[in-house]
Amino acid sequence: MKTNAIMTKFLNPLKIGMLVFGIGSILGGQEQASEELGVLEEFQVTDQQLGYHAESATTALKLDVPLLKTPQSVFVINDALIADQQAFRLDQILQNDSSVQKRNNFLGAYSSYFIRGFSLSNSSNYLRNGRTFFHLASVPVEILNRVEVLKGPSSVLYGTSTPGGMINMVTKTPLNEFGGFIKGTVGSDDLYHLHADVSGPLTQDGELSYRVSAVYEDSGYFRKFADGSDFEAERYIFSTALRWTPSEDTTIDLSFDVTEDDRPQDTGVVAIGDGVADIPIERILTQPWSKYDSDVWNVNLDVEHFISDSFTVASGFSFQDYKRDRYDNQPVQIDEITGDVAFRSRRRINRWEVTTFYFEGVIDLTTGPFEHKILAGADYTEIATDSNETARSEFFVTNIFSPLVIPDPQIGVRDEKVLGNEERIGFYIQDLISFGEDWSVLLGLRYDNTENDFSIAGNILREGKADNLTPRAGVVYQPLDNISFYASYSESFEPNPVVADPRLTNFGEQLDPTTGEQFEVGVKAELYDGNLLLSSALFQTTRSDIPFNDPLANALVLRGEQEHKGIEFTATGLIGESLGIVGSFAYLDAEFTEDDDPSIVGNTPSGVAEISASLWAEYEFSSGPLADLSLQAGWFYEDDRPGDNANTFTLDSYHRVDVGLKYVWRADSETPVTFRLTASNLFDEVYYKGDTRGTVNPERPREVRFSTQLSF
Repeated sequence: MKTNAIMTKFLNPLKIGMLVFGIGSILGGQEQASEELGVLEEFQVTDQQLGYHAESATTALKLDVPLLKTPQSVFVINDALIADQQAFRLDQILQNDSSVQKRNNFLGAYSSYFIRGFSLSNSSNYLRNGRTFFHLASVPVEILNRVEVLKGPSSVLYGTSTPGGMINMVTKTPLNEFGGFIKGTVGSDDLYHLHADVSGPLTQDGELSYRVSAVYEDSGYFRKFADGSDFEAERYIFSTALRWTPSEDTTIDLSFDVTEDDRPQDTGVVAIGDGVADIPIERILTQPWSKYDSDVWNVNLDVEHFISDSFTVASGFSFQDYKRDRYDNQPVQIDEITGDVAFRSRRRINRWEVTTFYFEGVIDLTTGPFEHKILAGADYTEIATDSNETARSEFFVTNIFSPLVIPDPQIGVRDEKVLGNEERIGFYIQDLISFGEDWSVLLGLRYDNTENDFSIAGNILREGKADNLTPRAGVVYQPLDNISFYASYSESFEPNPVVADPRLTNFGEQLDPTTGEQFEVGVKAELYDGNLLLSSALFQTTRSDIPFNDPLANALVLRGEQEHKGIEFTATGLIGESLGIVGSFAYLDAEFTEDDDPSIVGNTPSGVAEISASLWAEYEFSSGPLADLSLQAGWFYEDDRPGDNANTFTLDSYHRVDVGLKYVWRADSETPVTFRLTASNLFDEVYYKGDTRGTVNPERPREVRFSTQLSF
């Protein structure tokens, strides 16, 4: 991106005004120390926790509030579990929460997900450190401290989003003392993975500290192309972070990371009849010259200041730059008798720039018997798209039983630009009110305004705008220190475009947003001196006003609807001194209740399981000849799922078992060495994920990984 484009983007008066006002308020405040937690507590450094239990999360309220006092379901996957499962992909992390189901492996490049049966939007349902994060490439999970999954509508704090929930990826931050590690991993399918992480103070007084991380991965895959060549991927990750604490009251965080990910494409296999085609799961139907190369970099600045013991303010921005070179092979037609599959091939170079500015403050007030923790803020997000589309499309036919290798058609891209721009601005306020010893009430309200346009070669083809007022309410009753009951109501909204089909009678009409609402009740309890968290939730979520093509009126109207209801149970933490567990169970009744296609009314959305469950456990020997040895095992289950919205074929249920060993060798207390050996899908279960007949993705068979980590 050119320098003048960067200056124009960052010096836009609205955006720079928000940032300057925020930072000016912060740095102009009193310098008074405070032990109270503030708005940006998600950036606080936390050591690897005992077991897998997190006592608090920031995604639900943008406050560091104990999970027992949070009137919404939140699931936290911490760095200890990520390390023990040797997870290098986001789907390997999210498998621990049964309310999250993988939708597909998009072109073999990254995965899409459902939460509570609702598909997540790549442009609005993912967060990094609580800020909008565009999700169109493999996520650098190696730099994450934890992943927080917020269940249900979340527009009151985050604006545009689908109603399933949010995935917040919280990154690692600098340490106050020097430390780090070097880790090497080898595994099945020619996996070679190197990761180095170093952190510590840059000044003697610890006022300035740093963190640097670098990752290299060269990996194969269990699937092969028709010519016998391997599916090979390379990833490079570099991240650096600085933390400056000029006073006891002020923290300034600046971070940068870049990920380069190069790989071919794999659309999976296909469905024939009422099930998956009976072909080897190793067989790739796309061509070896296809590719999905992505370069992503992120810059984040966050400033937090305690003005007083009861008043905290924060401000900052994030900027994300995505570039994707996508040489498509996508199935467009299947002959279920002969096995012939027609593919469309095209070349696209896409660029996205996502900029977010925010300013928010937290103030504690007492009015009579009521204690208030009030959060108020504003955020601005701009998503700019700059693409060169394919010069032409080519079609080729291969066969699932006898796949062909097609010569590379050498497709280029057009010179003219396809441009898009979306601007979102929101203002929000939230009050967490505590009274008595047992009760708290949450009230929240947000106003959003969005505008977008889309043009080709300077000609605007589509424009749209929307605004929305989103409420939220919740109540928590905590009769004992370790148990709470809660009830909550929340909403979501998704802007809709202007009707673009000139054949419709309401051509050019601006449709109102699609909305979602959820009612949820639950119980949470902490056991074993607070080291084990148990939670349950009963919910009903409705997504309404989905665009509906009404043939009688010959118009696009807002009448489509989905209703999802269910119950969830989770357990995370430590039982006694040696047994750590993470478990979840979800029952979901999801259906289309109204749609322009009468045949799918009453159907279950594609890829959504009625019952899913997972359990991971680690037992650590603390004494005797096996001291410092840990045994690990995991079980993951999903029942039968429809493979498409029409429910014409079924993906069979599966049970997957993982096992692991961990041993910490302590030659001295300063440089422990950790050895990990894991085997995922131990019994080589064959199972699939997918949401269309043409893109059914075989999941990985048995994989073995061994790593050595030197810590210092």
